[in-house]
Amino acid sequence: MARYDADGGQVPRTLFEAAAFHRSVRAVCAGCGHIGVFHAAALWRLFERRQWPGLLAEVGARLRCSRCGRRGTAISLTRDAPTITNLPLPSDVEWRRAVSRFRA
Repeated sequence: MARYDADGGQVPRTLFEAAAFHRSVRAVCAGCGHIGVFHAAALWRLFERRQWPGLLAEVGARLRCSRCGRRGTAISLTRDAPTITNLPLPSDVEWRRAVSRFRA
């Protein structure tokens, strides 16, 4: 069953859904408190290429803090602009293929 947020919109469960719903992923390091905001599509592309599961519940365990190196960040979805821009976005062709697979 789908979950809905306070605005009545569906709550994404995967990185792909977060990217499709135009959300960003906010990661907060439990060790030093460093905050980074990722473009969800760029993070989705990284996870796809490394064949990691893209469930939002598991994403934080794969991320590592760029300041202290600690693994296991707390993540949340936001509409803020990305602050970490060194991850490449998927190409238009790659994104359209993923959307096609999602709709099928």
